Amino acid sequence: MRLQMNSVAVDAQPLQPIQCACTNLKMAARIVGRAYDMALGPAGVNATQYAILVNVRRYQPISQMRLAAHLGLERTTLYRAVDILEGHGLLKATPSGEGVTQVLALTPRGEQITTQARREWEQVQQRFQRAFGTARWSEFLHTLAEIRQHFGDRVDDAPPIRRVRRHSRAIRRR
Repeated sequence: MRLQMNSVAVDAQPLQPIQCACTNLKMAARIVGRAYDMALGPAGVNATQYAILVNVRRYQPISQMRLAAHLGLERTTLYRAVDILEGHGLLKATPSGEGVTQVLALTPRGEQITTQARREWEQVQQRFQRAFGTARWSEFLHTLAEIRQHFGDRVDDAPPIRRVRRHSRAIRRR
C-alpha cells in the first residue's frame, strides 16, 4: 500500500544502489557488527569489547594509547570501553609511570571471559570465512588493509573534526 501525500505517491520510486564507499562500508560494518555482537552475547561482551580483550591478552601489558592505535579507535572511545571492562573486573589499568598513560592487562576473570568469547567468535568467524572462500577472504582482508592505509594517511594529518551538536541552532526545526 502506497501512502498518498498531496496527490503524490510516497515510496513509489524504486531505490537505486548506493554508490558512496563510506555509506556502503558503514552499512556493512553495522550488519557484520550485529552478527558478531549476537554471537558474543552469551559471553557477555560485544564485538568491540572482545577486540579489546583479545588484543590486551595478545600484547599485555599494553598501553591504552598503543591499543587504541592498533584497533583504530579514538582514545576516548577506548577509555570509555576500558572503564566498563575494568568495572566488570575483566581488565586492570595501572599507571605506566609516564604521565597519565595507563597500561592494560587482563584479570583472571578477563582471561576466562576472553576464552569463552573466543569459542563464540570462532564460530561466527568461520561462517563468515566459509561464505567467501579462502581466496576471496584473503582478497577482502587485503582490500580492507588498503582502504585503511589510503584513508589513514589522510586522516592522521587532518585537523580535528568539529562535531555537530545534536541540537545545533543551525539545524533546529522550525
